[in-house]
Amino acid sequence: MYNFNMNISTELFFGEDAELKAGALMRQYGRKILLIYGSRRIFEEGLGQRLVESLEEAGCTVVCRGGVKPNAEIAFIEQTIEIARQENIEGILAVGGGSVIDTAKAVSAGSGYRGSVRELYENPEAEPCKYLPIGAVVTMPASASECNDMSVISDHVTGRKIARPFKGTRPKFALLNPQLTLAISRFQTACGGFDIFSHAFERYFDLTRKSRLLDGMTESLMRTVIEVLPKVLMDPENLEMRGELMLAASAAHSDMLGPGGDFACHEISHVLTEKYGITHGSALAMILPAWCQRMSCAAPERFCRFFERVWGITGSSWEEMISRGIDEMRRFITEIGLPLTIPRGDYTIEELTAAVGTPGGTFARLTEKDVEAILRGFVA
Repeated sequence: MYNFNMNISTELFFGEDAELKAGALMRQYGRKILLIYGSRRIFEEGLGQRLVESLEEAGCTVVCRGGVKPNAEIAFIEQTIEIARQENIEGILAVGGGSVIDTAKAVSAGSGYRGSVRELYENPEAEPCKYLPIGAVVTMPASASECNDMSVISDHVTGRKIARPFKGTRPKFALLNPQLTLAISRFQTACGGFDIFSHAFERYFDLTRKSRLLDGMTESLMRTVIEVLPKVLMDPENLEMRGELMLAASAAHSDMLGPGGDFACHEISHVLTEKYGITHGSALAMILPAWCQRMSCAAPERFCRFFERVWGITGSSWEEMISRGIDEMRRFITEIGLPLTIPRGDYTIEELTAAVGTPGGTFARLTEKDVEAILRGFVA
C-alpha cells in the first residue's frame, strides 16, 4: 500500500427534509448566496421555494441563477462568475446533480482567478487566490460531486471536456433527501446507477492501491448497486432503496473508498458524450464490458476476483470465469434498460480512436490498438 492523504471533509446530512437545513448551514459562510440550479422544475415542484425561504429565514439574501445544462459549459460558467462578482456573492448553494455542482465549483474557483476559466482548468499551475464556499442539495445522485474536489467542464469551442481538482471547491456540506430523487426518469436512474458502479469499478482496477480493506469496501459498494438499482427501477417509490443508491453515489467517488483510480473508461466516455451526445452513464455501460474483454488478460487474477466477489461467478479456469463474468455484466446492463452498442453514425472507428488517444490509467496505459479493440466491442 502506498502513502496517501485522505480528506473526507464534506458534512453529509441524510434523510427526510434534509434540504431545510440549507439556510442555517449557508449562513455560516456569508449572507449573499448564489443559488445555482438547472431547470425551473425545482421551483415548479416546490423545492426551490423551500430553499429560498430557508435561506431568507437564516438572514441570507438570495440571487438565483438557473439554466445549467448537462455537462457544465464554459460560457455559462464565465457569465455566472461575472454575476457572482457584481453581486458580491459570499457563498454558493448548488441544487441538482453533477453538472450543477461542477458549475458551482468552476464559479467558486473562477471568481478568485483573474484569467479565463479555460486557462484555469488547462494550466495545472494556475491557482485561484480564493474560493467561494459551496453547499450542495443533491437531486440526481451519481457523480459524488457533492463530496469531492473534482469538477469537469465542457469547452464547446474545442469540443473537449476538461477535468481538474481544486481543494477549495469541495462542498462544505451536502444535503441528501431520497424524496428529491423521485422525479428522476427510469433511464436517468439507470444511467446514474451505472455511473456510481463505474466509479467504484475504476478504483478497484487501480492495481497500485494494494489494500485488502479498500478492496473489500469497493466490492461491497459494487454489490450494493447490483442489488439495489434493479429494485429502484422496479419500484420507483421505494425510498429505502433510493436512499441506499444515494449513499452509494456519495461513497463511490469520494475519499470514502480511498484514493486512486484508473479512469481510462471515463476518458473514453467523454469522447462518446461529445461526439454522440450520449448520457455519461449510458456510455460507461457500453465501455466497461468491452474494456474487460480487452484488458482481462493483463491481470487475470484481478478479474477473477472481481467476477467472483462482486458477481458471484465461478469456473474451472480464469478464461471461463472472465467470459461468464462479462456475460453476466452485460445481462445486468440489459436488465436495467441500457444499450450495449451504438451505431457508428458519422464517425469511423479510426476517427474515434484518434479522438480518444491513449488514456493512461493506474491499471495500464491503453495503446491505440487497445482503444480500437474496445471501441469495436460496442460501436456497431
